[in-house]
Amino acid sequence: MNQDHILIVDDEPDIRNLISDILADEGYSVATAANGEEACQQLNIKQPNLILLDIWMPDIDGISLMKNWNEQKLVSAPIVMMSGHGTVETAVEATRLGAKDFIEKPLSLAKLLQTVSDTLLQSEQILDDSNNDLVIPVVEPIGNSEAINDIKRTLDRIYKTKNHIMIEGENGTGKYSIALLIHQKRHAQNHPCILMDAQTIDNNFEEKIMHSNGCFMRAASGTLIINNIECLTIEQQNILLSVLKHKQFTVIGQNTVQAINFQIVAISKSRLNSQIAKGEFLADLYQLLAEVKLDLPSLQQRQEDIPELINYFVNTLPDTEQTPYRKMSFAAQNRLRNHSWKNNIQELKNTVRQLLLLGGEGEISLDEVDILLSQSTEVIEIPSNNWYDLPLREAREAFERDYLIHQLKAVDGRVGELAKVAGMERTHLYRKLRALNINPKDIIKP
Repeated sequence: MNQDHILIVDDEPDIRNLISDILADEGYSVATAANGEEACQQLNIKQPNLILLDIWMPDIDGISLMKNWNEQKLVSAPIVMMSGHGTVETAVEATRLGAKDFIEKPLSLAKLLQTVSDTLLQSEQILDDSNNDLVIPVVEPIGNSEAINDIKRTLDRIYKTKNHIMIEGENGTGKYSIALLIHQKRHAQNHPCILMDAQTIDNNFEEKIMHSNGCFMRAASGTLIINNIECLTIEQQNILLSVLKHKQFTVIGQNTVQAINFQIVAISKSRLNSQIAKGEFLADLYQLLAEVKLDLPSLQQRQEDIPELINYFVNTLPDTEQTPYRKMSFAAQNRLRNHSWKNNIQELKNTVRQLLLLGGEGEISLDEVDILLSQSTEVIEIPSNNWYDLPLREAREAFERDYLIHQLKAVDGRVGELAKVAGMERTHLYRKLRALNINPKDIIKP
């Protein structure tokens, strides 16, 4: 799937930079603009998949700018308004005029990420009037190894069922793509598919899922994909367990009872059996969600599929992302085949993209691959400081930097996991990382 491109339009540089850092860390492509004029310039450079638009700006207000864009048909992307405390009514009015949603300032990280994720997913589900097909490219599993053929056979049986599915596997193994594939094969593209990321849910979980405009109602007769299911708190797990046991829920805001008439595809990057043993995940909930279990293999378990995956990326990335086309030598392919891919398919795809974009002309050589792989395994060195010889403020900053880099390595550079370890709210953590000049993407596990 293409990387979603988000345009942030806000006249406050701190807010622009904060949102940009957060969304970039979540894997989005990001552009920023300080006013309406810069926003229009960015639209000419690259059309976004989503626009985050502040209401009050120095040259033009966000609502007027949105109206101008709509009248001139300059954008087709959904627009989410950002409003301060005193402009919520204005933001609500903006949704009546065409904005998809609004986010209130000061920003809640959980609300921001959930709104972005939901809005993008809803946008992807819009039907193309010309052929009535979903605008979501979904690919069958690639390869012919024994491990991936087992997955294909299991999927063929799953498509015929209406069971809830639990998909487990390491980072980058294609869990989300498989979840979308299951939805499309089951529903022939005629029913909704709603994504809920458990890692970004705040304390309003019950309202999030059971409100009249919540995930359950929006997923009716279709599929609800719950990503990072292992991140649900025990309290949230009990709420979900209760409604799944009774196969119905009370709609908040309507006080009516609605049957569970959709399938859940739960995704976990960890093996939940270990969390169940520790009392961190409810065994009863796991059994209800895992009516059918799918364990996706790592690339280490299917190395013979790597050449076919490489060939797929080499041939499709030029079409989907406008990268240059370059053939890859057999020696280069063999080097990639025998490399240890910590983040599996996603890391392999990123490496191929880098080789296509940043290399020279002609065939991709073994030397190019060796240089790129050696750069990706460089470890950031932390200087050894004698903190006791420093002023208190400098000593504290040196310790914080050392501590955060150490913990980032331990969690493979994942800021969400670091927030749990450090006991910090993620918005504050992002500010701290930026203040200490720490880029999570530069951090790798030792």
